[in-house]
Amino acid sequence: MPKKYYIIGGAILVLLVILGLVFSSGSKGPKQSGEQINLIWWKTFEDNESVADLISQFQSFNKNVTVTFVKKNAEDYEAELVDAIASGRTPDIFSIHNDWLPKHIDKLSPAPEKLINFRLYKETFVDAVSGDFIKDGKIYAIPLSVDALALYYNKDILNSAGVTTVPKTWDEVVAAVYKITKQTQPGIFDRSGIALGTSQNINRAVDIVLMLMLQNGTVFYADDLNSVRFDAQQNLPGGEIFNPGAMALEFYTQFAQAAKKTYTWNTRSDQSVDAFVAGRLGLMLSYSYMRPVIQSRGPALNWAVTDLPQIGGNFLKANYANYWGEAVSKFSANQELAWSFLNFISQKESLQGYYAKHPLPSSRRDILAQQQEDENLGPFANGALIAKSVYKKDVGKFEGIFGRMIDDVILRNFKPQDAIKNGAAQVNVFLRE
Repeated sequence: MPKKYYIIGGAILVLLVILGLVFSSGSKGPKQSGEQINLIWWKTFEDNESVADLISQFQSFNKNVTVTFVKKNAEDYEAELVDAIASGRTPDIFSIHNDWLPKHIDKLSPAPEKLINFRLYKETFVDAVSGDFIKDGKIYAIPLSVDALALYYNKDILNSAGVTTVPKTWDEVVAAVYKITKQTQPGIFDRSGIALGTSQNINRAVDIVLMLMLQNGTVFYADDLNSVRFDAQQNLPGGEIFNPGAMALEFYTQFAQAAKKTYTWNTRSDQSVDAFVAGRLGLMLSYSYMRPVIQSRGPALNWAVTDLPQIGGNFLKANYANYWGEAVSKFSANQELAWSFLNFISQKESLQGYYAKHPLPSSRRDILAQQQEDENLGPFANGALIAKSVYKKDVGKFEGIFGRMIDDVILRNFKPQDAIKNGAAQVNVFLRE
């Protein structure tokens, strides 16, 4: 049991948890210690074995509480969750993606202020978490991990192409692509430098475009979030006009345009992960969850991961966040107890045990400091510290529009600034719906 709670509000509540005294929804006081309570927890991706210790430790201090973990299929998870809530079969605790709060906030119970300290929450977790899970001063979820993009690279391909150092900037990526790319005939790549440029055959393509926009300082919305600004031009001190959103889209799509020297990928290329595992792709951007996939599918592949490339110079480093948080249903009969459980499992000591069985980049700053030195997790730990998110009122509509922006450039010959302008107009429409 952790001796000190960094997020919890007050030593008295710690004592109550130790004694097995829990609060009912509505704050009507402690339940009788003999009353048996079952908390249902829905989550995707992790297996029961990964969270078993977290559950058993909490139960050991709360003898009248059972936490039942249910792993759900990620593909239809959101629809199943919405159906369960609508039919009165809501789990007490469930995972929400960091994009989901605008869409599902009406289904969630915010953390009790006496249990989760607002200031310490913001200090404990990386910056992306506060932006994603705090609304109007209320906390709606606690993440056990925060993932970010990193650069996967095939050592043998880089060596054979004469790339002596792994790219750290996008200029270095471009230089490496020149050396790595091999076309057997026009548009048919025997070896691709990097998987960038298209919308359908690159893992998390829209995330990558958003990351590039964040790196070059794109402002996505007006302050009230009711209109977009990612198509706006900016005036530089020397009088030069700069359109960061369009420039990011132009940089991304150049790798899939036959007229460009950087042409290395197209719509006929394999899926990015398939190409990497097959040894036909030198560089790939992806998240930490891709590590076990590559290890399983490419056991003989000579590969490694390094930090996400940056623009360099005076530009601040930035990455893109992709993760899940644990939330409490507003329809749960045991909301405060559920939040006590989430507070307990997100303590430093609890998460260190969790990561021992399920290696993930942490959501907590104090653990990331240790993970930065880890050969496998280091690039993702570094990425989590600088990761940002982009507000999406409707994730499906937003990502569909950005996918079409990519296609407008590479398939319909739009200029990047025109594609961005069209996309901005479409996002503005559903923001006002």
